[in-house]
Amino acid sequence: MVRMTLFLLLSSTTFALATFGPNVRIDHKLPNHSCINVAITVGPGAPSSQPIYVAFEDDSVVGIFNVLSDVMFQKSTDAGRTWLPTDVLAWDGDPHAYDPDITTDSDGNIYIVWEDWYIDTAGGHYHRILCSRSSDGGTTWTVPARVDDRPDPTKWGIGGPRIAADSGGNLLCAWDDERVGSEGNIWSSVSTDRGATWSRNVRVDDDTTDEGVCRADVVVQPGTNHYLVAAQIPRRVGSHWEAGAALYRSTDMGLTFQPGVQIDTSRYDTRHPHIAADRDHIICDYFSQPYRVGDTMIVEARTFYTQADSWGTPARMTNLDSLHELYYSGHLAISGDGGVHTALMVQDTFDGDDNIYYTSSSDHGVSWSDLELVSDDTTVESWYPDIAADSAGHAYVVWYQPNASRGEIWFATNAPLGIAEQPERPSIGVQPSATVVRNVLFLPAENGDSPPERLRPTQRGTVPIFRDALLDISGREVMDLKPGANDVSKLAPGVYFVRAVSRELSAVSCQKVVVTR
Repeated sequence: MVRMTLFLLLSSTTFALATFGPNVRIDHKLPNHSCINVAITVGPGAPSSQPIYVAFEDDSVVGIFNVLSDVMFQKSTDAGRTWLPTDVLAWDGDPHAYDPDITTDSDGNIYIVWEDWYIDTAGGHYHRILCSRSSDGGTTWTVPARVDDRPDPTKWGIGGPRIAADSGGNLLCAWDDERVGSEGNIWSSVSTDRGATWSRNVRVDDDTTDEGVCRADVVVQPGTNHYLVAAQIPRRVGSHWEAGAALYRSTDMGLTFQPGVQIDTSRYDTRHPHIAADRDHIICDYFSQPYRVGDTMIVEARTFYTQADSWGTPARMTNLDSLHELYYSGHLAISGDGGVHTALMVQDTFDGDDNIYYTSSSDHGVSWSDLELVSDDTTVESWYPDIAADSAGHAYVVWYQPNASRGEIWFATNAPLGIAEQPERPSIGVQPSATVVRNVLFLPAENGDSPPERLRPTQRGTVPIFRDALLDISGREVMDLKPGANDVSKLAPGVYFVRAVSRELSAVSCQKVVVTR
């Protein structure tokens, strides 16, 4: 696989800055392992020293079969520039530990929850939600405590746990649970002793259908300590059922939850709601699939203003062209400066690959910035991002790349500390320092002479010829480039790349520019 290195093109015209640094792979998987289901959080501390914590699932694979799943932990104390040299085993699955989530409290304790599949010595299968704590920065982890109290733990149908901490260090966990009926509901539990024990489980949703509620996301609202849960709910649309998004709120530390409030106003099938909150705002997002085949999926955010006790108008977070389709609405994070951040999974319909994008809001979700490409290599799949933000307003994004069914965990940030030192890269011959001024892209020549042609090989006899070229976000070539001035005034707004490949095709450089005029 050839990875592309992204650089920023400077311009006097209007461009969206590409602020994310080079992607960093953070897992250290062994052969025949696959790392998936990644979650991220930021610990307490000064802006320059807030630690980043990541949990992910590490599957041992034999052929196409997953035979063992463990929960792994990674951390960085320098904004993601460096990571632990080896992954820390937080829990050895017996045989499986699935889909972890991670959070911290104000004292710096770290908590991971996951779905556990346990087989006892008599061959009995048990399905549980477990939680473990680390009080030493992730070096050691407590024996897990069971969170759920299902009367029949041998029953399938439990998973997707999500966890959050309130200002007093108490924990809220919510998850999907089919203990009642066959379609499932959202259940929750609270711990008041740093995860050592958990309360009697409480059903969160008030759904009266047998269509199922799922995909919980949780947050504790600062200032009020209200426990908030967003979930995907069934709703009746004409003669059939569609999915919608709802918000549930507890004002008594999870003892009871108020009736659900539908978040979305879309007529479309709405899925994967996520939630974030500050003292005065609750921000939710979700993605909707139009009924007509081929219509672009949309992402919307909606803000609840707690002081006015009212919902704002849904705001579009994406404005995708016909070549791109949203596949997954991202988790939300609020930074110390009040900014709202999310990472989205967007499919390029030209080649079918999914890539990771970032957008943010400085007005509590009313309007959103232009999408910014985060995943460097658009020629491979990048799936299911999670995001965290620090007190200074920087975002930290993780996701996993399937990589031929052998998943890898990747990371990127727009924090200056995390991208201050670029990794050394092998020379690939010429690396033109391209600039754009007054709609003209200037490409310097190599050592004053015309550079060799170099992008896609063509056959001229038996000698491969390579060319510099400008590509759109789908990888389609939109124009040949020559040394000197190149008129790009006719380009439509969007992301473009000046791409160069060495004569030996052993390395690639790629410079990125985002046109937003």
